[in-house]
Amino acid sequence: MPIEYSNREKSYQLYRKGKQEGTWDPDEFDFAADRADWKQFSDAEKQRFLASCAAFYDGEEDVTRTLAPYMMALDALENDEMPFDTVQEEIYLAQQVYEEAKHTDLFSRYFEEVFETQDTEPHRVGGYQEQGYSTDDLYDTADTLLAAINSGDQRELVYALGEAYLNYMGIVEAQLARGGYLSFDQMIELKAEEMGREVVLESFQTAIGKVRQDETRHIENGRWIMRKLAEAEPDIVQDVYEPRIEEYVENRLLGAPPEEMPFEGYDQRKIGKQTMQYLQDTVDYIGADRFEEYDDVRRVVQTRRAAD
Repeated sequence: MPIEYSNREKSYQLYRKGKQEGTWDPDEFDFAADRADWKQFSDAEKQRFLASCAAFYDGEEDVTRTLAPYMMALDALENDEMPFDTVQEEIYLAQQVYEEAKHTDLFSRYFEEVFETQDTEPHRVGGYQEQGYSTDDLYDTADTLLAAINSGDQRELVYALGEAYLNYMGIVEAQLARGGYLSFDQMIELKAEEMGREVVLESFQTAIGKVRQDETRHIENGRWIMRKLAEAEPDIVQDVYEPRIEEYVENRLLGAPPEEMPFEGYDQRKIGKQTMQYLQDTVDYIGADRFEEYDDVRRVVQTRRAAD
């Protein structure tokens, strides 16, 4: 696995950054104060907060279990024919698997020590994560990658990788997880105000900050690879990216009903506006000029809403 150290690409630069930033340990946090804070949440507040945490816990486990086929698919590509170094990307993804496992470790410990359960299912049933997309679908994505590897068709493999990166880094992390972080921020801030406190669940917030830092790198790398795959196969934008984005917009931005929140003052519209910008950021990174319809996400969403 030779590395051209004179030509270290985006993925390798992010790998080096991850070595510096990603050394935190889930075991280093003291959750005693968080346990005391948690007892001050009402039953309705607990159920809603747990719904978000359950989606993250299950999601972190799902992505940990399904990332290996991405590396296998990269290894099956003709490296000399690609506009990026697949070896450097494989090294980056090896680090990402470790980070995703660590995120799973963090949520597992928090559920055990603060929520006093390891059962996420009661908190997922009927929850917002059922609305159009679940990380359970990443198992199908992994199967698609393995089938493309076995086919030996390079174009099919590039398409499968493009959809995989969009599903994982472009939607799960850049959309669903980032929206979840914004929800956490609001719920915790509103609860602190109600209790007359500067902060509640302080260790949770610190730990989630570390997860967010890791996933910022994941998203940046994923967007970069999606752009590079579009350079290799320009038709991937209309054939793969736009249909998948259309499905996300239909199910999430247009189809998801407004949530009833037990936290007074919760602003779902603010979160929706920001997550729409996150999607625009992904489109812009890939190259808005490559898109036929979703070059301007806000315009498309507004037009669709007006038509409905």
